[in-house]
Amino acid sequence: MAFLASINVVSAVVSTAVFVAISAVSVSLCGCASDPTGPTFLVVPHDQYVAAFDAAAEAARQEGLVPEIADRQSGLIGTAARTAGSVLEPWDWRDLTASEIVSGTFAFERRRAHFEFVPAGFHPIAPEGTAPLVGPALPGSERDVGESVTAVAGNLELRVSVSIERQFRPGFQSSPYTRSRLSYSTDVTNKDDANTLRDRSSWTPIARDERLERILIERITALLTQSADQ
Repeated sequence: MAFLASINVVSAVVSTAVFVAISAVSVSLCGCASDPTGPTFLVVPHDQYVAAFDAAAEAARQEGLVPEIADRQSGLIGTAARTAGSVLEPWDWRDLTASEIVSGTFAFERRRAHFEFVPAGFHPIAPEGTAPLVGPALPGSERDVGESVTAVAGNLELRVSVSIERQFRPGFQSSPYTRSRLSYSTDVTNKDDANTLRDRSSWTPIARDERLERILIERITALLTQSADQ
């Protein structure tokens, strides 16, 4: 039994090493995206806000980031998460670097974009420790009425934030020998319906994809230039 166990361990190590080697070769042969050198935000004249808002939504769609929230009054666009492609999924690489592809192969990752139009030069007010706590704004109250971006007289800035989320599976127990013996630990003190189908994973933001943020800014600029030339 000990001999068979050692063979299984060696086989698992060899399989992992071969997979890593194949991953590196595949990525190097297929090529990956280059690092953009553009700005980190886009200055939008007041009279071009509508066109810039539409261009931001279109650039997100072209990147596979489907807008879920689009609020023209507040100047906010939030997209659904897009799964990062692994080595075995080259059709989902979409402007990924070699290291990002390898990272998405060994850990299930996805990306989500957030677009925000703010007045040029805007900086959030730093919180004060002595300020009274007023709580959340009640629906219909004066504090619940937000300021409209369209009412800003000067220029606007479009800021893009792309978060990288990684899947974590609490209680997940894997086997070094075979994937057929994967299981989850359970808390016997909690009542749980084993027949309920649900996603046991927990998605946690781990970093920002600043390179993809610049790519989106460049595409929005190109779309605005294209629409202006027509």
